[in-house]
Amino acid sequence: AVKAAKMIEPYVAGIDVNMGCPKSYSIKVNMGAALLTQPELVEKILSSLTAACSIPVTCKIRILKEEEDTLVLCKRIERTGVAAITVHGRTRYTRSSQPCNYNIICKIKQHLTIPVIVNGASLDIKNKADMVRILSETGADSIMVGRAAWYNPSVFTDPHPLPVKQAVKGYLKYCIDYECPLHILKYTIGKFRGAFKDNEEGCFAVTRHIEHKLIYQYFELGEYYETVRERRATNESIQDAFQKNKRQKLDKDYKILKAELTPAILQTFRSSVAPKQILNQWLIVNGFSDPTYYTSENSRVFTGYLRIDNDTFVLEGAFKNKRMAIQAVAYAYMITNNIELRHYKTGPRTNRTKLAGKNEISEPS
Repeated sequence: AVKAAKMIEPYVAGIDVNMGCPKSYSIKVNMGAALLTQPELVEKILSSLTAACSIPVTCKIRILKEEEDTLVLCKRIERTGVAAITVHGRTRYTRSSQPCNYNIICKIKQHLTIPVIVNGASLDIKNKADMVRILSETGADSIMVGRAAWYNPSVFTDPHPLPVKQAVKGYLKYCIDYECPLHILKYTIGKFRGAFKDNEEGCFAVTRHIEHKLIYQYFELGEYYETVRERRATNESIQDAFQKNKRQKLDKDYKILKAELTPAILQTFRSSVAPKQILNQWLIVNGFSDPTYYTSENSRVFTGYLRIDNDTFVLEGAFKNKRMAIQAVAYAYMITNNIELRHYKTGPRTNRTKLAGKNEISEPS
């Protein structure tokens, strides 16, 4: 858990551990609600995370069958140093159609000193006022809403949510503007059940569509979809012209290299002797000046450049870091000039020797 948390820590404001998921795919691999019967493991995981992370760590649980067991578990979780705890007011085995147990959440809040977040109240939530009422009844510090937001994503709007179809249309406009993939669009539309109230067949019909426009037409957004597509096509034409001008400038200022870079080839760049090292040796023994490498960045991808004497070479590509872009341009130069690419993954460094007046790179005997 710590290893995973440290990977994402620079990019998030907090880390929440879901110990309340009752789904079989979580339970059978000892995740989610399966942890609730293993308080020692729960304590070990959360204590490790709070000690290792510089951002807040929280966790989400479900209540246990016995009230006292729930209170003991919550107190144990509090001692790990978590910033807050979310409590779903149902057991692992209670279906979502059954009422949420607000009484136990109220007792948990009285029992703990850390913030308590109430969860599982969607059956009782139709608007923001319902959320305020539940917070008042339980004394909880905040509320986590899931299914009610599926039914109507504007449920948080104050004082009243929008008509559900209007709210979903607002969401779909974002989908059009940002080219939401079809499979994601169909999945989310299938979740917005409120948009198909009294028309379940409409939901199934829409989610069976294999084209974006048919889904948008159902929500009276067909014309908006076509307008955005036309505008995007115009912008792409402008972008194509820009790229053409950029290519002409590259052709004038740089010598463009071409090379096939398969994943297997990219993997070899991680070896102890990479293309840049081999090329540097080859240039020295053949009388060239020391090469210069540099990169340019565009949208977090890198292009590599190589300057040898008075010539600058470029390999256009989308490399994930500067090191890979530099190794790639060195590789492309070697391939273009038929320079032997030799990797020495183990052993001492190569030696430069002069044989019969000809400079070569050879392996030590």
